[in-house]
Order: sequence, then C-alpha cells, then structure tokens
Amino acid sequence: MNTAFWSTILQWSRLGFSAALFLIATRFLTLAEIGAFATAFAPLRIAQALLRSGIGDLAILSNGPEAQRRVFTLSIMIGVLGAVGLAALGTCLAEPVGQYLYALAPFVLVQSIGQPAEAVLRRQLRIRALAIRTTVAQGLSATLALFSLLQGAGAWSLICFVALNVSLTAGISLVLAGQRPYISSDRAAIRDLLPVFFRLSLRDLAGSATLPLLQLAIGSQFGLPAAGSFQIASRILGLLDALAISPIRFIALPRFTVISPGQRPAALLRSLRSTSAIACLIYPGAILAAPELLALAVGSDHAKTVAPLMAGFCLTGLINALAMPLTQALTAQGVVGLTLTRTVSVLLLTLTLAVPGFFLSVTAISAALAFGAFCGTLPFARTALRVLLIHPDRVLASLAPACLSGCVMAAALTFLDGSITNWPALASLTAKMVIGLLAYSSVLLLFSPARTATFRT
Repeated sequence: MNTAFWSTILQWSRLGFSAALFLIATRFLTLAEIGAFATAFAPLRIAQALLRSGIGDLAILSNGPEAQRRVFTLSIMIGVLGAVGLAALGTCLAEPVGQYLYALAPFVLVQSIGQPAEAVLRRQLRIRALAIRTTVAQGLSATLALFSLLQGAGAWSLICFVALNVSLTAGISLVLAGQRPYISSDRAAIRDLLPVFFRLSLRDLAGSATLPLLQLAIGSQFGLPAAGSFQIASRILGLLDALAISPIRFIALPRFTVISPGQRPAALLRSLRSTSAIACLIYPGAILAAPELLALAVGSDHAKTVAPLMAGFCLTGLINALAMPLTQALTAQGVVGLTLTRTVSVLLLTLTLAVPGFFLSVTAISAALAFGAFCGTLPFARTALRVLLIHPDRVLASLAPACLSGCVMAAALTFLDGSITNWPALASLTAKMVIGLLAYSSVLLLFSPARTATFRT
C-alpha cells in the first residue's frame, strides 16, 4: 500500500475516533459539562499546536544525533514550562474547569517527550507506522473513554481519552523511532534554536489559536453551557472540513510542487473548480440542514442552541476552503510569508470583530469568525493572484458555476423548508439532501466547462 493511502488512514484515524467519541459523549453530557471540558482543553490545544509545529518541524530540519539531542532538550524545557503554566492557570479557574485543566496539564510534558520521535518518523516517511500507531492509540483511548461514559464518569471520560491518547502516542513513537531521551548540555546551541522554534510555531499557531481563545473567552463571559454549544459547532465544522476539503488539501500541494511554474496557473484554476464544486455544496448545505443534522448527531436539546451558530462556522469553512488552493500554490512557489500574513490577519481581525459579540451573544461571535475570515482573505487573494500571475476574471469564471449552483440549492431548500416543518428529523434531512443534491448537480452540470464549450460552438 502506498504512502498516500497510509496518509489518508493517518488523517482519518486522528479525526474519526475523537469525532465519534465526542458525538457519543454529547448524548451523555450536558452542555455545561461539554463546555467545562472544552474550556479546560483550550489551553492544552494551544500548547499542543506549539509543540506539533515548532518542535515537530524543527526536529525534521535538524540533522545528526547532537542536533536531535538539542531539539529534545528544548522540547522538554517547553513541556515543563507548559505543564507548570497550565497547572498554575488551573488553580486560578473556577471548578470544574480548573480541576480539569489541572489534570490535563502534565500531558503537555508527556507530548513534549514524544514529539521529536514523531518528527523522526515523519522525516523517514514511515507513514504506515504513524497511521497504525495513531489508530491503536485512538482506538484504545476511545474504548476507555466510552467505558467511563457508560459508568457515569461524565466529562472525566473525555479527560481519560486525552490522557491515554497523548501517553500512548508519545510512548509508541519513542519505541518506533528507536530513540532514547538524551539531554544536551549545550545551552548556547539550545538558545540559538529558540528563534527558529518561534518562527515555525507562529505559522500554525496563528491558524489554530482562534477557536481555543474564543472558547476560553466564551466560557468566562457567557458560562459553560454557551461554551458547550460553541464547542459542538466547532467539532461539526472540523468534521465537515475533513469530509470536504482535507482529501483535496492532501493532494493539492504535491501536485503544485511537481509541475513547472508555467503550468501552475492552469493547475490552480482546476483546483479552484474542484474545491468550489465540493465546498459550495457541503457548507451551505450544512447551514440549511443544521437543525435536522444536529438533532440526529447530538440530540434535539443540544441542537436548539447549536444550530444558530452553524451559519458563522460554515461560512468560515467555505471561505477557508476557497482560499486553500491559493495557499497551496503560493507554498509550492515558496511564497510562505504571504500565507503567514493572511493567517495572522484573520486571527487579529476575528478577535477584534468578536469583541462586540461579547456584549451581544455567542451567535454574534460565530458571525465574527466569518467576517474575520472574509476581511483577511480578500486582500490576500488580490495579492496572491498578482504573485501567481492570474487575472481575477479567470478565477471568478472558475468559481461562478459552483457559487451559482449553491445559490440555486439554497433557494430550493428554503422553499422546501416551509413544507416539511413537521416532518421527523431523519425524513426532513433525507428530503433536503435529495432535493439539494439534485438542484446543485443540475446547475453545476449545466455550467460545466465542457457543456459551456458545446453551447459556444
């Protein structure tokens, strides 16, 4: 089996077990319990992003045993600081959030021990080993968490999942990489790694910090039930992204990398057409089917508070999906600074636009996600097209069929919604999926490039 297959298994195993467990857990937990866990887990997510991007990429770039020792030492130092910092923060937060965070804090250190070994496996392209490791760790952790749920452990079952998953992942990585933890005494060389670490970690941290930061703020301002609703919407967005965009994102960068610069404009337009064809179906469709989809996924009680948030989340997903081909094309061309500028801009704009929402509602904050993504992506797209030597009209022509199809689908589902108000959730969702897919695919096929060329002749 090839690397692409195992890479797909790796991505789906990371998502599948945790997503399935979370959806099952929503049937057992109240919104307050979900919100308490999500608020406690948010600082750990930020620390994990720092280690995964900063230490992970740094270890891949470091050659030789001594260089690896320095990276390992730096990782341990960051892990210790992170664990102590999260534990201290946990003592300052109200229960049960503080108690959960205090229990999660040591696992920053555990991940810091295993992160360099995982990077070695990535550098050696041992994707099969990483996929099997992740499947085993996630499967065992999900089994323990599900057993805890059935025993009435509540949100502690999710803490058990995180604890066992991080521990197994780190331990198996060390065994597979054949590494023993060695501490370097070269303090000057370790200090020299810090600028590189911060530069590498900032790139991904800016993109992954928005939701955890808002999660913390919502839990503090609106209470744990609101934080629980926000977390469910965030998880649903992650699931939609994995279903719709992750497979395309996985192959986009390699394709852009292997072709010549002169062929990249045409490849980018093809990527935009295929990405928009999927994104303009999935994300608007999820908005219009949110009440039924959520009722089946997390229960009708939770669905009532989560459904109003889905428009902001799904529009954010749509904007990020349409920007993905530009980001990958720029990365293949070596223009990484522009993509970093977009990520930081979106983060700052979103946090700024979210401030008024804290005086209004969580729905207003979810809308700030979409506005921030749009305002940060629009100038990025203009600059990116100039760098990539593509006229905006060609991009609009590539996006128009999918956008028009999405509008027709939205109109059809809006009209349908009035006649199926009293239907059961499953029947209503099925009707929306059938009618929406028929409307969308009919318009998309009508305006496909081959059909358009036939009309012109």
